[in-house]
Amino acid sequence: MQSVFIRHNCSSTPLVLQQLWDRRLIALHYNDSFSTNPSDYGSAGRKALERLWRYCREGAIVGADYHRLNGAAMLVGQITKGSSVKSEKFQDPTTGDTFVYKTVALQGTIEVSYADFPLLVGVQPRQATITGWPAAEKVLEAALSHQPLPREPSCLHPSQLEVLCYEWLRETRNLDRLLMPIGRGLVDIDIVGINQNGNRVIAQVTHSISASDLLNKQERLLQHARPEDKIYFFLPESAPLKPDSRVQTIDFNQVLNKLELEARSSESTKRMLSEMFVDRHSEQPHQLGLAIPLSSIASRLCGAMARTLRASPSVLRMIIRFLSRR
Repeated sequence: MQSVFIRHNCSSTPLVLQQLWDRRLIALHYNDSFSTNPSDYGSAGRKALERLWRYCREGAIVGADYHRLNGAAMLVGQITKGSSVKSEKFQDPTTGDTFVYKTVALQGTIEVSYADFPLLVGVQPRQATITGWPAAEKVLEAALSHQPLPREPSCLHPSQLEVLCYEWLRETRNLDRLLMPIGRGLVDIDIVGINQNGNRVIAQVTHSISASDLLNKQERLLQHARPEDKIYFFLPESAPLKPDSRVQTIDFNQVLNKLELEARSSESTKRMLSEMFVDRHSEQPHQLGLAIPLSSIASRLCGAMARTLRASPSVLRMIIRFLSRR
């Protein structure tokens, strides 16, 4: 099913946006007209309504952002194939302001925290009100089905990938200490630190698969390098980067495979990956602070019940009367 993004940046008030949120409606404005015919609107409104009607005809999974109401989460739901666009007048009960929106009701909707799925922030289209969102398809599907994210680099936010690349450098003993915050130190360098020999380590982490863009990034990275620096370039597996003898290239799958291997013996690495891929199923009772075996818990419960019955004959009589009536 196609994936769609809609941004509710329309004329509104917080109380009216709350009505949309509570009723699980997505909405377009483009003036207070009740018409749902795209031809009745200007260029921007016509294109937006045409898209919305197409998604209704074909069906779609939708990520709906209401950042002026709730900047911490979005609604994720489905437009059922064969749905219709309906016009409705909304009113703010406090100010009396009214707005006529063209709406569609989402089905099976859930509230999704950006903290749990940060990629849904990082890959939001920058300008379009409503548009296709293929970059978020796997994340939206995982969220809606309450399943973990696929263990693929493309499902992670760029800042999460930077952390994983840092962890790879540390686990492979190529980096010992950081010199600057990850991803925020320099424009052309994402990781800066030193190794155990005291040599500086610099690294670039990029999602790009454009040959010209990759070459430009590599050249800019090398401009910062000292002769003794260790230089790393982390990138997608299919990225067409021209090799340079001074730079060691590592693809994201290598990074993830190494950390998956490390997770077999490291509880903290296992938890890190579980959090990043929203894999709650991998959390065991002892990981949540419950280190007591189930057999021990059962034994303690039975003992507590026995002590209660000995101390309170009235409780015992009540239980006997209850059982005798069954």
